[in-house]
Amino acid sequence: MQPRTRDGLVLLLVGVLLGGGVAWLLGRRRESPPAAPRALDAVPAGAMLVATLDLPALRASPAFASFLREEREIPGLGKVRDVCGFDPVAALTEVAIAIPAAGEGGDFGLVAAGAVQDEALLACASKVIEARGGRPVVAGIGSFRAVRDSSAEGHGEIAVRPGGPILLGGGAYLRAMIDAAEGRAGNVGASGAHDAIARAVGEGAARVTVVLTPEQRAEIGRELALSGSSRSPAASLLSGGASVALGPEIAVHAAVLCDAEAPCAALGAELRAARDARAADFATRLVGFGSVLERIAIAAEGKALHARVKLSAEEAGVLVDRLASLRGLRQPALPPRPPRPAQGDSGAPPRGDASAPPRADASAPPPDAVVTPRPQAKPDGGDGVDERR
Repeated sequence: MQPRTRDGLVLLLVGVLLGGGVAWLLGRRRESPPAAPRALDAVPAGAMLVATLDLPALRASPAFASFLREEREIPGLGKVRDVCGFDPVAALTEVAIAIPAAGEGGDFGLVAAGAVQDEALLACASKVIEARGGRPVVAGIGSFRAVRDSSAEGHGEIAVRPGGPILLGGGAYLRAMIDAAEGRAGNVGASGAHDAIARAVGEGAARVTVVLTPEQRAEIGRELALSGSSRSPAASLLSGGASVALGPEIAVHAAVLCDAEAPCAALGAELRAARDARAADFATRLVGFGSVLERIAIAAEGKALHARVKLSAEEAGVLVDRLASLRGLRQPALPPRPPRPAQGDSGAPPRGDASAPPRADASAPPPDAVVTPRPQAKPDGGDGVDERR
């Protein structure tokens, strides 16, 4: 075989192998499943507030796991698993909540991504609507199917498609979320303003960003002018946000962006003074937040103002639990009611029964109540209250 012929065959073989390899890679790419949808992909551009939750990270955190592992209930109907046969939240990985700046037909939108059972979810939502006396109607909107209560116009709808995401919203805003998810309209990822404040606070298992529109900033300026505070640094605010990063320590990072450096520095001074005053407050220290406030570092960095604090996982868990109790998210168990007296029984002990305790006067305070004596009247007619306090 001539060298030239041999070299030609080698080149041909290499070409065939390369061509086959490229074709194989392209085939593998076509066969590979599409990337799972992200929750932010369905948040329309122009949202004023965007909050995201990384559910696997929160479930793995001792400080937040108890909230996500608790049995969820539907008010008036019972546990979600009993009503629907499964818990839709258990398989979710990401949640995004959005509030539109203009409020076009819906107060908010919610997007959830993860292992979505679209048919089961629609059936579950229909059961809930029927159990509450409504009439569920399922209709297709693009690649999504949505269920709503036809007897309660103007209320929210749930839309879902195979593989997700799940959308919850109302009216025109739900349609806007579907357009964003299907690529017919821009999503919040194209918003430079949200990206800027997101970069300022960094990544986190939970993050919220707020961007003020020009109209909202103008309204804030008018309100400050009417109150005589037109020079307040609050007039320079563009956006704000916060993130919570989970690890051996819980790191909370909040930030605001201003239109100039001087207002951010002035706002930092005001916030440090407010932090010190609040940290010294007795009620704040009583519930355990005083020491945390003292550790918050507030510093201006150019046109940004940052506030940072770190807590141990145990400390964060205690504070989250206390905050939930204060906000009414966790109600203490009520003691069982005493048995009602039989009909005709006045509740008073029989006459002559010396062993029965005397009946308490309804007007008297309970034994463990703290009774504060009323101030004695002064000779000059005053009420006895020191007005200097």
